[in-house]
Amino acid sequence: MNKRYQFLALIFAIIFTLLFLRLIHLQIVGKDKFSTLAIENAAKIVPERAPRGVIYDRYGKVIVENRPIFSVRVLPYVLSSQSQDERQRILSTLSGMLGERIDFKVSATEPIIVKDNIPLQTAIRIEERKRELEGVVVSSRPVRLYPYGDLAAHLLGHVGEIEADELQRLRREGYRLGDIIGKDGVEKIYDRQIRGCDGGKRIEVDVYGTPMRILESLDPVSGADMKLTIDLELQQIAEKALGKQEGAVVVMDVRSGEVLALASYPNFDPNIFTDPLENWKWKRLEQEKHPFMNRALAIYPPGSIYKVITLTAALEEGLAESDEIIDCRGSYKVYNDRIAKCWLEGGHGPITVREGLVWSCDVVFYELGKRVGPDLLAKYSNAYGLGRRTGIDLPQEKRGFIPTSKWKERNMKEPWYDGDSINYGIGQGWVQVTPLQMASVYASIGSGKIVKPYIVKEIRDRNGEVLYEGKPEVIGDVPLSPENLEIVRSALREVVLRGTGVATRFTGIPAAGKTGTAENPGEAHAWFICYAPYDDPEIVIGSFVAHGEHGDQVSAYVARDILKWYKINRVKREFPPDGPFSQYIVQRGKIRVPYRGKPRED
Repeated sequence: MNKRYQFLALIFAIIFTLLFLRLIHLQIVGKDKFSTLAIENAAKIVPERAPRGVIYDRYGKVIVENRPIFSVRVLPYVLSSQSQDERQRILSTLSGMLGERIDFKVSATEPIIVKDNIPLQTAIRIEERKRELEGVVVSSRPVRLYPYGDLAAHLLGHVGEIEADELQRLRREGYRLGDIIGKDGVEKIYDRQIRGCDGGKRIEVDVYGTPMRILESLDPVSGADMKLTIDLELQQIAEKALGKQEGAVVVMDVRSGEVLALASYPNFDPNIFTDPLENWKWKRLEQEKHPFMNRALAIYPPGSIYKVITLTAALEEGLAESDEIIDCRGSYKVYNDRIAKCWLEGGHGPITVREGLVWSCDVVFYELGKRVGPDLLAKYSNAYGLGRRTGIDLPQEKRGFIPTSKWKERNMKEPWYDGDSINYGIGQGWVQVTPLQMASVYASIGSGKIVKPYIVKEIRDRNGEVLYEGKPEVIGDVPLSPENLEIVRSALREVVLRGTGVATRFTGIPAAGKTGTAENPGEAHAWFICYAPYDDPEIVIGSFVAHGEHGDQVSAYVARDILKWYKINRVKREFPPDGPFSQYIVQRGKIRVPYRGKPRED
């Protein structure tokens, strides 16, 4: 029996020792932690959302701002203290003002949102009768407002409530459940700078949830303001010129890399993500053709606009001379049983390599592609910046793709054939580029330098301090000798003066560029890239219309409308006239009519 008593005593001693140690841990070691938890259990946080920074264009015009949304809430702990008749009177009055029935549950302790996004007039009427509506409060919160609707939607992006996967990734950076964050465009890329810092009140409550006193109050801090490189008026013109055609337009300063306009269609109205009443528009959008895809940063086959790279490689490697004559009879023999055709039925006849670019002769570039081969084409493509992202400060940008002989052997288990090279030479086959990349290529030809495109000019906080500043960044030199660069430039100028790009020619500003028609499943894609003024380039315009069939008849007109506006509204100097317009060219005694569209004399 004594041994049993001793064993029980030992067990009790151990239990009391553990309890004593636990008390020491709670009272001394964990004092700060558990004191904080106790305070938090006795307090409620009433958040106050900070407004996001305002977004301006390069001239200081507001593109994105904020607007208040008003909500009506009832405080259960106040209403429950009223008599039943008084409570019924308050709720009946409020129901009449809101136009809907309101039920009240006494068991609720948290403030209840009765109606969100009420009209300003209704909010004012409720505030005017505040004394009669005890326990009813009107609150407001800022939401994003895009005053121009769908203008520049892919560039600006939109905002929305943080999702589970985003919260898991961003929690360490201070993001919390219920935060509104940027989902696309510059709203997403620069979210940390422009989102602001939320404020709010920490209120002590009793066991029933009734507020006792304010423990802490913190005012929200507005986000930093952002100035873009975008020219708002030019953006409007670019989108108007593109119209309802599926495609994209890029307008960029060739000297600095500043993007002046970036349009993509189909597009969307970012306001539908901030207004619950616009949900029906969101459902309708889902049925359209990928409206959230930024086509300026998506990949497509380049077609004939790629021929400047083929010509670059041929000239630089000494595989062709600009005045070398190649006979185009409308087709090119690849193998004994395979014939590749030129776009001009009947052919261009004997034509120089330089004129081959002017008239976009496929036979000339079949031959050059075969001479140069895939690996040299890949070398010069990479030197121009193709096959990798430009680094623009926007999401969704694709790398594009530039094939090599090793890639084909590794992935397709086949050698590289001459037929692959002739397709490569005219920008077909496996080559994939983005409109932004090709605009950058032609900008580098115009300026002689490869520059990184960017969207954001600067970000400043409310005190005027610069938090971020976008600056021109030269990545490298154009991969052409001065002599060969002049050959390519002069040929591109002739494309507009008398070649396939005459639709872009008009008196006022001299331009140089190239048309492109890229074959793909379905109707061909239409391209036109140009820079202007020719003698001292300021801007490059990349125009792409999906399934537009002919660059000279579709995309060239888009670029032309933009050029005309730019000349009238942004260019300070005058240029001499180009001379009489001619749709025809006489070469070696033979009249050629390669232009398929109808030129517009205006």
